[in-house]
Order: sequence, then structure tokens, then C-alpha cells
Amino acid sequence: MDDFPERAFIPDQPNPIATDAPGSVTEMPSPSFIGHIHICTDVNYQAMVDFYVALFNGEVTAVNPGNPMTFITYDEYDHRVVVMYKEGWGTKPENPVGYSHLAFGYRSLGEVVFIYKRMKEWGYKPHWTVNHGNSTSFYYQDPDGNDVETMVDNYPPVITKSYKKNYQFSEDFGPMPDGNFDPDKMVELYEQGVPDTVLLDRNQVKRLKAEGKL
Repeated sequence: MDDFPERAFIPDQPNPIATDAPGSVTEMPSPSFIGHIHICTDVNYQAMVDFYVALFNGEVTAVNPGNPMTFITYDEYDHRVVVMYKEGWGTKPENPVGYSHLAFGYRSLGEVVFIYKRMKEWGYKPHWTVNHGNSTSFYYQDPDGNDVETMVDNYPPVITKSYKKNYQFSEDFGPMPDGNFDPDKMVELYEQGVPDTVLLDRNQVKRLKAEGKL
């Protein structure tokens, strides 16, 4: 990404990606993407910034010192996650209502495995690793205890959608914890060259677990 000196880059005028003529939007639109997430924190402000920069291989694009918040991105957009300091808010309640977790998708099992290895080196270990059937997921907790999922789809999107609708919670599917696995054993099998088509298959995961290999 380009680095601009302070106040050196000010666009002459807006240049939106798309425009619609009046009256041309005739149906309720669905979002084209999730733009960004703001996370409020207190005593763990810097630790939270460090966690998300590490997890996303991210870049800090801006810091607002007057109303402390740090803007973090991992792609061409100006920010994807914002960590906001809220003095006096304390820590997260034990059983809060609200969002359960944030999930971030990756291209391949190899990427998710690499993230696991690097995060482990930095002292961040997932508290749950599971094959959901339609996806394979590593769940971490940030310093405030918010769950963050790194995942790879086991099938193309149209198939994962059908899987969710028709199979994932059926009697034939079985209990979700049947897909739990040991992340270190997953890394070992992956680096031994076991194909992704095996390691991403929930039934194969269950078999490998029964054999003590996963």
C-alpha cells in the first residue's frame, strides 16, 4: 500500500465506485460487503490493537489521539477493524448479549494452518478447532475475550449454502463436537501432505480422530 505524508493526499472530488440514476434502484438492496467493525475496549486497548494487527497481518492506517481509536486494515480499504478506547468501561461481562463472534474467511486450509502456527508463536492459541461440515474453523479469543474465527469453506459457496440448509443440523449429521480436532495434529497431517480433500472432510476428520491421528 502507498504511504502518503501527512495531509499530502486530498482527493479533488469524490469518485464513487458506482452511481445509480434516480429511480433506477427499484428493489431493497442487499449489502455488497461488510465494511468494517468497531470494537470498544478499556484497559486492554494496546493489547487489542496488537492482537488484530497480528491476526490480520494488518496495517495501522490512522490513530485518533484525541478520541483514542486505532484504524486497522488488511486490504485496499482504509480500515476493516477499529479498536476504540473507552475509559472506565471495564471488562467484558461473563455472559453478555450481543454478537457471538466475528468470522473471517481465507482462501485455503494452508492459509488457516499458517495463521495458527504464527499466532501460536506469538502466544495466541485457539480455544476451539472444529470441522463444521461446511467449513473448517479455528476460534481465537482477543485480549477482551471476544471470539474471532478464522475459517476456510470446505466446498464452493453454492454447495456450502445447500449443506447448511439440508444437512448440517440433521440427525445424520450428528453432534457438532464430533468434528473437533487437535490443531497440532492437523498441522502435522497437512505438512505430511495429506490432501485437503481429506482434511476438510468431516467424515474423514472423525475417522482420523478415532485412529488417534487427529
